[in-house]
Amino acid sequence: MEFSFYLFGFFICASIGSFYVTLSERILEFFYSKERKNKTFLQKLKKTLLERSSCNHCGQKLSPLNLFPVFGYFFSGKKCKTCNSKISIYYPISELFFGLGFILFFFLTKNLFYSVVVMVFIGHIYISAITDWNYFSLDYENLVFIVVFGSLTNYLLQKELPTLNEVYVLFGFFVFYLGLYYFYKKGIGLGDVLFAPFYAFLSSHPWWMLFLNSSYIIAIVFTILLKKKNQSLKNTPIPMGLYFSVGITIVYIAKAVYFKMQNI
Repeated sequence: MEFSFYLFGFFICASIGSFYVTLSERILEFFYSKERKNKTFLQKLKKTLLERSSCNHCGQKLSPLNLFPVFGYFFSGKKCKTCNSKISIYYPISELFFGLGFILFFFLTKNLFYSVVVMVFIGHIYISAITDWNYFSLDYENLVFIVVFGSLTNYLLQKELPTLNEVYVLFGFFVFYLGLYYFYKKGIGLGDVLFAPFYAFLSSHPWWMLFLNSSYIIAIVFTILLKKKNQSLKNTPIPMGLYFSVGITIVYIAKAVYFKMQNI
């Protein structure tokens, strides 16, 4: 019986992953690129949320078999049947990531609903990471969904509402990052001022310390590895929204591990 939960959750969350990958691509295309000027807001919203998945090269709509999570990539022969262009392996890998994410959280908590909701939360986190990586811009509208699903996920796991400690964390982070923004604008963006406090709030006390340290350690390591050869670390732009997203994902995994240890 438990195996059926794993199998069901894997394909549901792999499908969720497919949705968020497609959604992130459409958000980049219709709200960040030059294409954003060619359509009204309602037209962009319709194309982003309602249009069927299609080939990135010729626009041919994908068949239901091709849309099957993870395996659809192989069913299609790894290429579009219409224009013969190759399909990026990024799609099945990202779907697999979401499916395996469900398996990890369900193994740790044995809570089916929680394990699905936390992957929806990570889907919204993923969108913010992608927009910041590509345009150094965090999508403010998405913050509402991040807070809602992040709070729901916390409640489903801990069965507790936020306390004054979380409010203090939110306020403390906001004051700190707002100060950084006004006194050192080159080192921080307005999006970070809004997102970092809410990510810390969702991390909760004392997990916000793991969020902060993991975000900056990973940011420094990857910035050093990815920067141009002759570019100084000081002058290298850092998409902190991406690393904040990685940091809070680590926190939610750590919380689930802690839950598992408490219930052994």
